[in-house]
Amino acid sequence: MKSFSVTLTVLLVISLTSLLALRLHAQEGGVEVTVGNLPRVGVSISGGEATQVVSNDLRRTGMMTPVGGGTGEYLASGEASESGLTGRLTRGGSEIFNQTFSGSPRGAAHEFADAITKAITGLPGFSSSKIAFVSSATGSKELYLADIDGYNARAYTHDHVISASPSLNHDATKLVYASYKSGYLDIYLVDLTSNSRTRIVFFPGINSGPSFSPDGSQIAMTLSKDGNPEIYTMSLGGGTPVRITRTRGSETSPSWSPTGDRLVYSSDDHGSPQLFISSSSGVSEMDHLVTGNSFCTKPDWSPDGKLIAFTARVAGQFQIGVYDVASRNGHLVTTAGGQDPAWTCDSRHLVYSNDGRLYLLDTVTGHSLPIDVGLGGCGEPTVSR
Repeated sequence: MKSFSVTLTVLLVISLTSLLALRLHAQEGGVEVTVGNLPRVGVSISGGEATQVVSNDLRRTGMMTPVGGGTGEYLASGEASESGLTGRLTRGGSEIFNQTFSGSPRGAAHEFADAITKAITGLPGFSSSKIAFVSSATGSKELYLADIDGYNARAYTHDHVISASPSLNHDATKLVYASYKSGYLDIYLVDLTSNSRTRIVFFPGINSGPSFSPDGSQIAMTLSKDGNPEIYTMSLGGGTPVRITRTRGSETSPSWSPTGDRLVYSSDDHGSPQLFISSSSGVSEMDHLVTGNSFCTKPDWSPDGKLIAFTARVAGQFQIGVYDVASRNGHLVTTAGGQDPAWTCDSRHLVYSNDGRLYLLDTVTGHSLPIDVGLGGCGEPTVSR
């Protein structure tokens, strides 16, 4: 589905009940979020920029406050080098973990931050995640990959045609997306370790919106080869697609449940686009999700299975909504615009686009931070988990 552009003013919103009072602000040129009543983590790492990278990563979560080395309830210390980082986390003199992280200096620092996040909050850290997205900065919508903090953005296509709907597998080794490279809208697979690209779905008509299954063995997508645009699944190795929907409307933007047995997608079979869930094994009864919004697209199922994020059109503007699977209720988590939400691995944060820029949203505090990839015209982000 084509990305829409909206204007950003201020993004704030919804405080969940029982949350301790928070004071938040963002400062241009770096991440700076001031909060009260959060665990304080002293960060002191010798060598390079690791201290700053880890501090920014922890601050970006909205769940910890990094402070100067030697202070705080926790102390994150270590030594960084060109080949990696050895990091330790202690509390009150007691060691929580001592671990070596290999790889590039920034990559190892991100992994250390993720280990700290997991140890302190119990949630997986997302600082090591990659994001793929499209950008029209060069005049055509090309495909890009970057670290989730915006660093190391690089183009993966230079086709001078429309690229759309990227989907990363969980470890960011493969990427599927739709492109007009052949002159028709087909689906391509990119092996990010070898930089090889293969056209894998090219039936007559529309081939779009590919989405990796949780185990990376299948993709769900929209095909119109049999008439209306419907949802299908197919093994990544090829074979005959399995049809999932059969309606008079158009189905788009499938997203897998974390268990892989269900798909959520958008359908206009009832009129305006709404969200539905079906089995991923074949045509089944469609479960209509009542989100409280009359126009809903681009759903993304959270890794813990509890929430579904989506794009809603409200009073002519696109906003991000979240649907609770258990309570079957939905609510908006933005007020100043947003679309194309993609969950991070902690099922708390979303990457989304607005007015050609990318943002990271904490759905608990409602606080949003820009992801500076150094490009304009950005949209349709996807996040490795």
